[in-house]
Amino acid sequence: MGVDAVLMRVEQQGTSPRRRSLTAVGTAVDRNDALVRLVDQTRGRSATPMLQRLDPYGSVIFSSAEMPQFLEELTRLEALAETSEELRVIQAFEELAHECAADPTLELHLDGD
Repeated sequence: MGVDAVLMRVEQQGTSPRRRSLTAVGTAVDRNDALVRLVDQTRGRSATPMLQRLDPYGSVIFSSAEMPQFLEELTRLEALAETSEELRVIQAFEELAHECAADPTLELHLDGD
């Protein structure tokens, strides 16, 4: 039930979605479902609306323009982290989010199992 992050470079010639191609440029793996457990602790609160969209069985895609808010919400999760593994996962996601924020050709894909 974990959610893994994949940083994708988007290449699109023209406006047709058929000409869109994705290349993975980075990953962060949550092997022990730490992120999902932390997000579950915030469910029902309005403090982390982007993280509330995470689906342990589906996928969510965030653009580089959405990264400032995503990073802010990850910072809120850091306060809830109780183990070094939880903190490691959050920091790995933050690293990818910082890269994504710096490059408008990137997207952050959060993929459930």
